[in-house]
Amino acid sequence: MTMPAEPVSPHVQGAAPPGLDASAGGDGPAGGEGPADAPAASSGLLGLLDRVDDAALPAIGRALNWAQAGLGSVGDRPWAGARRARAAVTARVAVDDAPAAVTGAEPRAARGWAAAGVLEAAFRVLVLGLVVLIVVGAVTTMLRGSDPGGATSGSGSGSGAAGSTVSGSGTADAAADADGAGAAAGPVEPSIVVGPAAGDAAGAYADSTRSELESLSAAAPAADLYAVVSLTAYQTPAELVRTLADYRVTEVFFRVPPDGAETSANVRDPVADVESAFDSAADAAETLAREDTDAVAAQRAHLEAMALRARCGCLYAAVVRAPAARLLELTRRGPVRTVHPAPPGSSPSAVRFVPLDPARS
Repeated sequence: MTMPAEPVSPHVQGAAPPGLDASAGGDGPAGGEGPADAPAASSGLLGLLDRVDDAALPAIGRALNWAQAGLGSVGDRPWAGARRARAAVTARVAVDDAPAAVTGAEPRAARGWAAAGVLEAAFRVLVLGLVVLIVVGAVTTMLRGSDPGGATSGSGSGSGAAGSTVSGSGTADAAADADGAGAAAGPVEPSIVVGPAAGDAAGAYADSTRSELESLSAAAPAADLYAVVSLTAYQTPAELVRTLADYRVTEVFFRVPPDGAETSANVRDPVADVESAFDSAADAAETLAREDTDAVAAQRAHLEAMALRARCGCLYAAVVRAPAARLLELTRRGPVRTVHPAPPGSSPSAVRFVPLDPARS
């Protein structure tokens, strides 16, 4: 009796089992997803990145090695970026070239291309961009530092020097202009004298100044004018503040009566500045008292210093600024003897104010 033939196992005969591709081997899954199909999967974005890595990274590494060898005289600091870039390139090439048995990574085709592939692509794009930035920064740094006295650094230094030269030149020119102007113009000499003339009688002078002020007040009562105010008698600093309390005082005149040295001082604060001016005059008088070989003159200077420090009644005139109408009002105050206005529009630096001495008649 003839026995039927036993079914022969496909594995024994070498045939591929159903659903498997014979060329893929027995371990690969159906559908052509084994390692043999990696080239097909690489044709997408990852394949493009692979080709970029294979072509660019080795070349970048060689370029960095060549640059370092050619510019070996440069200090160590500019090479920090280059070493980081070269390390990144070398590590990337080494990982891509190493077999799976060495790196411990399983074949890419087995990672699940649907999700892992997208994440890997994004990560590799970021890494590639970072490498490019590092390489560009390193090369720029190397080129800058390669020739400290050359075109790049020299250009920067030259710009700085040029800037300093221009600045210095501008300062020098400005100083020269100022010196030239000063040399040409010299100290400003007052061209207008406001005050009594040498032969004027005090009464006639007072009448003329009042008439002038009345005319100015009638024509332009709001015109802002400077005027020298002469007092009927010497006043202390406190008395002067009460006399001119509501007027702006710009200058005061004082001396220790009857024949002390005439002194003037510019003021902003009619209290503090006047006291300071008295103290300065007292210091000068004390110095004169110590140094003068004439005993009489030294004694007189010493007495003047004492009087000034005691805030004597030594003030006899002041320069004020006010509208013409208010200056006219000032003439009606008892301690005021005369108010002589400067011409409208005149600058105080162009005017020499001469007060009327209280003892002059």
